[in-house]
Amino acid sequence: MLVIVLSVVDLIVCIALIAAVLAQSGRGGGLSGSFGGSDTAFFGKGNDIDTVMSKATIVLGAVFGIVTLVLAKISI
Repeated sequence: MLVIVLSVVDLIVCIALIAAVLAQSGRGGGLSGSFGGSDTAFFGKGNDIDTVMSKATIVLGAVFGIVTLVLAKISI
């Protein structure tokens, strides 16, 4: 019973994490932008929604990792 509940929670968190990552705006330049041109990626102030989505991604990623580890421990 607990495994089923945690599996459903894991699936919901997984879908929310995918949505949070896809809803973020691009930073432009990717890895090459971090070495060269775009200082706003590190020092600039982004939009409010970008900040919220960034924090939501971190929280959802942590929750997803914890729930997945608990599921793996219970399943063994």
